[in-house]
Amino acid sequence: MKNIQAIKIGNIINISINGKLHKKNCSSPKEADEFFKIILKAKENPTDENIKKINLFLNERTRIAIKAGLEADSETGEVFLAGFNTNIPDALVEIIKEYTEMDYPLTAIINFWKLLMINPDKRIRTSLFNFIKVHDFVLTDSGYMIVYKRVDYFNDNNQSNENKIFTEFISKQYLHVKKDWQCNPNKYAVYKKLNADQSKGDEVFGITKVDTAEIWDVENKNVEILGKLGDIFNDIFNSYNVNDKKSIINVPIYTDTYSHSFKIQLGIPVKQKRKECDADPDIDCSNGLHVGATKYVENFSGKVVLVCFVNPANVVAVPKYDHSKMRVCEYFPFALATFENGKIDFIKESFFESDYKNYEEKELQKMIDKVKKEELPIEKAINAEEEQRNMSELLKILETRLFELDNDIDTKNGVNKK
Repeated sequence: MKNIQAIKIGNIINISINGKLHKKNCSSPKEADEFFKIILKAKENPTDENIKKINLFLNERTRIAIKAGLEADSETGEVFLAGFNTNIPDALVEIIKEYTEMDYPLTAIINFWKLLMINPDKRIRTSLFNFIKVHDFVLTDSGYMIVYKRVDYFNDNNQSNENKIFTEFISKQYLHVKKDWQCNPNKYAVYKKLNADQSKGDEVFGITKVDTAEIWDVENKNVEILGKLGDIFNDIFNSYNVNDKKSIINVPIYTDTYSHSFKIQLGIPVKQKRKECDADPDIDCSNGLHVGATKYVENFSGKVVLVCFVNPANVVAVPKYDHSKMRVCEYFPFALATFENGKIDFIKESFFESDYKNYEEKELQKMIDKVKKEELPIEKAINAEEEQRNMSELLKILETRLFELDNDIDTKNGVNKK
């Protein structure tokens, strides 16, 4: 029989279990009341399970886990998602603690970790969230990181300079109308000034209210109405078919500023074989696709800034000596960005995230098929640590993410699977 004695004085609780004294200084009256009720219940019914609840609450990390609906090892203090054996790193546990205490939604944090669990390199699983904390990164609800990349225009895409100007104009105006004016872009018409001289720096394109454009005498104003801003933006960035020659404009193709060997297009994942990427964090610049934070964009050349999603599973290295950038084996460019006075603004539409989620769903199935053949789901990068987890853990991680992703996509598409 366990002998339990305890006293609560304000937020301080002194407890003795079989003569072993513990002291808990709770952070709030609510926490103190919660803990004291657990003690009283165990005192009345001192089962092993009730004693375990006391010990878990005495450990700060395990207490966080309990409140967040996670699991914890009372001896080591390691915290896990329920049903998994890949422990959550300290930096992430601290954020979970803060979010739980403030009743903030944990969706983005938990989904980020579910993707990071897929990453085969333990060093990345431990260090990546610290990297996010230091710099201006955003996590989407699906768990993707939003990162930036400087690029140049690809020379051989047969795209005229006017098309480049037009594409960037539409991107910036769409952002301006939606974010700054908080207005429907289709309330504005896009027009072209037919007498503009680009060589003299004349503005070629402009926008005005649709109602205004409808009463214009376009011949006297010497302009051409091209359509509604929202429709044109969707035609360029959302619904463009690369084989559709009837599109109003050629979609721009970009390339990396270093090798000029990659063809980069919005809405299409940019990939490099992981086995060709260098995972050594002690090497600042090496093989891999480079993306980063605002500081990275500020310090690198390139005519265009792209905004990209990165799946944490695809991060290869977070260099120790330049924390403004990281190496990945895949990123998904989804928008052009404006970069003025050290500030980045970008266009973010839910379509693009959904598009990447559909792509991720297919990739997860490929990884699951590999694991079922007793193959590692992700190839090993150069200088990466060996995967230590067993196949059953990897399969559970992948299947859980696929199941949740599949149901999330179906729910948003109005499909009810039974």
